[in-house]
Amino acid sequence: MTERSTGRINQDQVRLAAAGVPDPEIRLTLGELDLIDEVLIGENGDVLIKYHLTSPLCPSPFAVQIGLEVRRRVEQIDGVRKCRVDIRDHFIAQDISALVNDSEVGPEPSWL
Repeated sequence: MTERSTGRINQDQVRLAAAGVPDPEIRLTLGELDLIDEVLIGENGDVLIKYHLTSPLCPSPFAVQIGLEVRRRVEQIDGVRKCRVDIRDHFIAQDISALVNDSEVGPEPSWL
């Protein structure tokens, strides 16, 4: 994966979609809170978003909701085949990432 746009997928558009997700508890976006760490775009249309939360002890239901909403928004972008979302610096980061990436992404959640 590369930090640059592949030509089909615009990295700025991906970053903007991910950064626009609000924290359901404090209602500020991931972008406003500077929580998006990395956006990687593969040539096959796969996207990887790495992010962290405001606390390494953030309640896991909120962490999962945020990750699923990032996936939902990014996967709506033309050219994106699949989005993987990896959380960093959380005490159960692997479990949360697995839940987010192995679950089906549904419609826009009611907390938005």
